[in-house]
Amino acid sequence: MAIFGNFKGTTQSEFKIGKSSTGSKISTGTLPSSDISNGDLFIDSSNSTLQVYNEGWKSVGSTLADLNVDSGTLFVDSSNDTVSVGSTSSNEKLFVNGSLRLGTNPTIKFSGAYLDVAHSNGTATQLRVRDNSSGSDPIFKVYDASNSSEVFKVEGGTTTITGDLALSGSITGADTDNLSEGTTNVYFTTARANSAIDAKLTGSLTFGDITAETVETGVVEGVVFQPITDYGSITSSANITIDYGAVNETGTVPAIGDFEYISDIFGPTGDSFVVASLPSAAQPGQMIYVSDETGGSVMAFSDGTNWRRITDRAIVS
Repeated sequence: MAIFGNFKGTTQSEFKIGKSSTGSKISTGTLPSSDISNGDLFIDSSNSTLQVYNEGWKSVGSTLADLNVDSGTLFVDSSNDTVSVGSTSSNEKLFVNGSLRLGTNPTIKFSGAYLDVAHSNGTATQLRVRDNSSGSDPIFKVYDASNSSEVFKVEGGTTTITGDLALSGSITGADTDNLSEGTTNVYFTTARANSAIDAKLTGSLTFGDITAETVETGVVEGVVFQPITDYGSITSSANITIDYGAVNETGTVPAIGDFEYISDIFGPTGDSFVVASLPSAAQPGQMIYVSDETGGSVMAFSDGTNWRRITDRAIVS
């Protein structure tokens, strides 16, 4: 068998090794244009590429239908247009059977409107962010459109949301007992509001200034000016007794009505005042009894400015 070759030390710049002109050869230097057989290899030293001759010079990669490196360490399946790492079978464009490690500060980009993370067989999908064995809390962040500030951050057991939070649909498995009360913006349920009111109504009540806008006018039918005793729980059979003191006269029953007077007083009466302590006359139409008026006791009415005697309309003095 004849051997053809140009070896280092000759005057030829090319390197050739292989059979004679009728067989396969490996060459470098200038791309051979004659004495070529299918299967010849050419190493292009200018760009370190490898070509194979098959009715013309072609890149080795374009002539490989399949590539199986180390029984599945790397497997290229041209018929299914897939690449597998750690496996010889895949239904995806790229399948990695095992862990995938990215370099320093990597970026994952996609050209569509969204990026789906889904389980391959349709079962429940779990997307987990875990730290390594150092014991540090993992951190998951989402930035705004300008990539200048965080809008969502999960670090260990703490979740931070910057800006507004919009919720759609129903939230199950949670109630107000699960939410911590704030200090500025607080919330109250009906039970908490009732409890707070009950606490305020325990003991003495203090009222602020009462203005004319907050006072309803009307007739006061009865006022009891004495402390109210706490009788505890009152059942349907309990009685409450109010002591009004001694009754001056025997009560009488009017001809019409089912009530009686504690003291015999017939006809309407007015509140009694002395000149030195007359009430305000700002409300016109009031009627009082002035016991020490200069001309003798007299009934007086208010005209919105002064108290006047009903006898001659003179100002009370």
